[in-house]
Amino acid sequence: MEEIAIIGVGCKLPGADDINQFWRVLQNGENHVLEVPSDRWNLEAFYDPDPNAPGKTYVRRAGFIKNHDSWDNKVYGVNDFEASQMDPQQRFVLDCCFKAMENAGITRKSIDDSNTGVYIGVMNSDYKSLQSSNSENMNNYTLTGTSTSIVAARISFAFNLHGPAMSLDTACSSSLLAIHLAAQALREGDCDMALAGGVNSLMAPEIFVQLSKARMASPTGYCQAFSSKADGYARGEGAGILLLKRLKDVS
Repeated sequence: MEEIAIIGVGCKLPGADDINQFWRVLQNGENHVLEVPSDRWNLEAFYDPDPNAPGKTYVRRAGFIKNHDSWDNKVYGVNDFEASQMDPQQRFVLDCCFKAMENAGITRKSIDDSNTGVYIGVMNSDYKSLQSSNSENMNNYTLTGTSTSIVAARISFAFNLHGPAMSLDTACSSSLLAIHLAAQALREGDCDMALAGGVNSLMAPEIFVQLSKARMASPTGYCQAFSSKADGYARGEGAGILLLKRLKDVS
């Protein structure tokens, strides 16, 4: 089987704005799980320790990135009007793809008009639900700004890439499948490079409520795999992108 090389990495995660900061988090064993910030939603209005309480969640904590609403849209040729309608997930992925290219030493000019594929795992659409409840603010950019199918296409458009582009939703395996399909596409010759990874954003409490009813989320806000104390999983947000290439093509 033809070997695939990771030539660049870009990420935006709780406590880390790039791969170097993330390595520091791992080395130091830092904990960036915190209570739901007030600028996301009113925690007390949706919290109840009783898992059977209607419309409530027993989760108070998750992994949030800082400055989630800060974004330099001009870098990508996006006007302010359109940027206001864009799901943070699209913004996260754009930034992380740029960082992966930078990490690989690839400029926007050199990747422009190239046969580069884009494979992004994305399963949630919190921002879309928020926009749907405020129809008066909808405009011609709302459809593209809130559709998960546009997440991958946005990358191809922003960097003028001509390889396959697809957003994938297989729930918790979405990112792994995206990377698998990217590697497969490289082996088949569908593209010469590929940006692959996943993204998630926590903007609304509804999924927390549903996970609480299913007893899937941890009341403590921690994943405790292989422990007798394991009581569910912890949710988090951010994005991680790999820039992939056939090993034989890496100079």
